[in-house]
Amino acid sequence: MNLASAIVPFNTAKMQDFDWNDLRYVLAMHRTGSFAEAGRRVGVSETTVSRRVAALEEKLGVKLVQKGGSAGYEVSDIGLLVLDHAEVVEQQAATILELAGNKASTVGTVRLSAVPLVINRILVPELHKLHRRHPELVLELIPETRNIDLTKREADLAIRLARPQSGGLKTSTRRIGQLHYAVFGYGSADSDKSDRSNWIIYDESQASFPQAIWLNAALSQGKDEPSPLRVADAETAIEAIATGVGKSILPRRVAAMDQRLRELVRPTGTPPLPKRDVWLMSHSSQVGSVAVNAVKDWLADIPWS
Repeated sequence: MNLASAIVPFNTAKMQDFDWNDLRYVLAMHRTGSFAEAGRRVGVSETTVSRRVAALEEKLGVKLVQKGGSAGYEVSDIGLLVLDHAEVVEQQAATILELAGNKASTVGTVRLSAVPLVINRILVPELHKLHRRHPELVLELIPETRNIDLTKREADLAIRLARPQSGGLKTSTRRIGQLHYAVFGYGSADSDKSDRSNWIIYDESQASFPQAIWLNAALSQGKDEPSPLRVADAETAIEAIATGVGKSILPRRVAAMDQRLRELVRPTGTPPLPKRDVWLMSHSSQVGSVAVNAVKDWLADIPWS
């Protein structure tokens, strides 16, 4: 699409009435993919979002939102260019609110995405430390198994269990820890550390992950048999172990806190147990955000191993 064709001459008289607040409705629509979801995110009705976007388009003289596939809506090419600058405005406004709200405290909302296992079993138990340090800070936890797109501002921060390969110059990455895996079975911590139960292994969709590779290697060496269960995530593996289906390998940081599980001795002859680096992704435009930096510091202090 030729961007020039999407732009009509700006009406300078109208530009004087431009409401910067309307930019947040376009940002919300872009991040959620619909007017209804955008309304829920910013706390207004779907009709209000549609009306404010239309008003902004009229004042700017450009079409920011257009019909997309499956009867949905998407931001136009010129709209994406506008949003690049709108995100800067959004971040600067948040910084101003932080400074004006209370110089002695950190305020604002930070959206953090991670896989459900990390959120439920690691982050939530550590939340009290963040809130004790920054009682005015609001943290939105977004459980996602997919790699969300920070460049579309679907979240402010994202935790990944492999080094991110996308994001480009708009994102930065930082290694904040490492998950150490161990063998776990059903029973109390003082139970026998040997276990000849069957292995709970991962399905084909997870075959490339380190834990699945290790389990397949253990099976190939004749170290016990596979159970009839295949799982697609560690949460399911934990519950299966806790009901006596079999044993598997899990992040020690997670499984050691579950009193239904006990750590077992690694079978002789099996490969060293895997470790997975924990990476934190952030948007480059948020380098100066007090709230985002507070969450980063909290994440870095969490004992991951």
